[in-house]
Amino acid sequence: MRILETGIFLYHGSYCEISTIDLTFSRRALDFGKGFYLTSSYQQAVSYIPSAVKKNIRRRKLPVDFKVEDGRLSIFRFRPSSELTVHYFPTADLDWLHFIAANRDDSLFQKFLLQFQNVDIVGGKVADDSTAATLNAYITGEYGKPGSQKADDFTISQLLPERLTDQFCFRTPKSLMSLEFVRSERYGD
Repeated sequence: MRILETGIFLYHGSYCEISTIDLTFSRRALDFGKGFYLTSSYQQAVSYIPSAVKKNIRRRKLPVDFKVEDGRLSIFRFRPSSELTVHYFPTADLDWLHFIAANRDDSLFQKFLLQFQNVDIVGGKVADDSTAATLNAYITGEYGKPGSQKADDFTISQLLPERLTDQFCFRTPKSLMSLEFVRSERYGD
């Protein structure tokens, strides 16, 4: 996979520095399933920090007076291993859409959950906050039955996939061994 090359820097925006990754803190119902998410886009990761801070204040994981400026960007260097299984969705196509839908609602497209259950790293286009409403409408059937040509075609057309950046979900402890923490940066600096 050319996108994840030796030495590439990957970024994670959050309310705190993450120098040691613990998969027990990750949630299942995310785009590519349970795992630790990174992007090769510095700007994408930085732009996520304010929403991460606000979400965690709402969830009461942070005090209400926590400042967005104190959020952190964690930077990692990727070192691939031939032992890792990697799947990359190069475009926001039907397989990408169905896999995300399956991870967000496991009653949909279960074959994708089975197909990718043993993959160490899954990568592809990010379904960010600006696409969340479209994906939720698709999953709940507002565009027609998920999986129908009408619903699929309409949803893909609404996502503007050429404008989406990438994301990588490191799903296994083995995949985490390919990441080297480099440093973190304070959002407000």
